[in-house]
Amino acid sequence: MFSRLVVVAKRTCISRGFAVSARLRSAAASSAAPGTVLKGLNIYKEGKDPVALKDDEYPEGLWTLLDEVPEDAMAEKERQRLQRSRIIKESNFMKSKKK
Repeated sequence: MFSRLVVVAKRTCISRGFAVSARLRSAAASSAAPGTVLKGLNIYKEGKDPVALKDDEYPEGLWTLLDEVPEDAMAEKERQRLQRSRIIKESNFMKSKKK
């Protein structure tokens, strides 16, 4: 499932006109050396702390998650968020009137 999300994110980036070049991907590097135990990142009660992998073993989209989103794409996201919020409010209002 995770790999599918990366593919969808990659398609979105390319369709919006800001494809990630190999040069940019190689510029980002992890801060932990491969094989380092990452203490405190375990989320399971009985689990073990994860171990850092080599940079090329992580999904490609991981290195672009924190990149800035272009202004026009952010405006579109904000518009969609407000539209969803309005639809939910209207739906909740109508549900309250049926009682």
